Parts: sequence; structure tokens; C-alpha cells
Amino acid sequence: MNAVSQIFAVLAAVVYIAVFPLESFLMHRPWAQKFLSTPPRNVPAVMMWAIPTGFRNLVIGLGVLAGVAAVNMGYLVVGYTLVVYCCLNMVLTAPAMFLADMLGHYPKKGDSIPGTLGATVPALLALATLPF
Repeated sequence: MNAVSQIFAVLAAVVYIAVFPLESFLMHRPWAQKFLSTPPRNVPAVMMWAIPTGFRNLVIGLGVLAGVAAVNMGYLVVGYTLVVYCCLNMVLTAPAMFLADMLGHYPKKGDSIPGTLGATVPALLALATLPF
């Protein structure tokens, strides 16, 4: 796995791991609500989904890091499999935020765009640069 692909894969993992505590534990804080585009009045209702989503993000992020580590330790099949699967998961599921936005479930149209891009683009670039 080339260095560029590894950098984007690790960046994607860091994004997912960094968002984990915000979704799972810090959603009651105003700055986390703003970052996650969640109005304070909606926090109690979304917590039943936010906690498992946060943990899913943690596991996917750790899977990418484990894959990069495996590749660098010489376990190429395991490493590539983890990185490709986890990054594909990010690329295929993160746009659901944009879909929710377009369906009117965000405070304002377009609020999901930064999060959707942050959760999708690094993983997509990791996958796109993988063959080089």
C-alpha cells in the first residue's frame, strides 16, 4: 500500500474516531450539537441512534488503522481487506447524512455537506490512490 493511500486511510480513520465521543458522550454540550448540526431540542430523541452510530464509527476507524498496521507488518491480504472494506463502508454510508439533509431532517438545507464530505472524501481518496 503506497504512502498516499495510507495517509488518506489514516485521515479517514481519525475523522471517524474523533467524531465518536461527540456522538456517543458529548452530544449534550452546545458546541457538539453545533458541530453535529443537532438542535438542542432534538438531542434526547437522537441519542438512541447517536450512541450506536458513534460506536460504529469508532469500530470502522479502528478497522482502518488495524488494516494499515497489518499492511506495514507484512500481512497484506488482511491489511488490504480491512482498509478496503472499512473505507468502502465510509464511502457508501456517509452520504446518508446528505440524503437525510435533502429529505429535510437537518436544521437548514446544506448543513450536512461539511460532515458528508469529511466522512467520505478521505476514504474515497484512500481507495482511489490504492492501485498506485
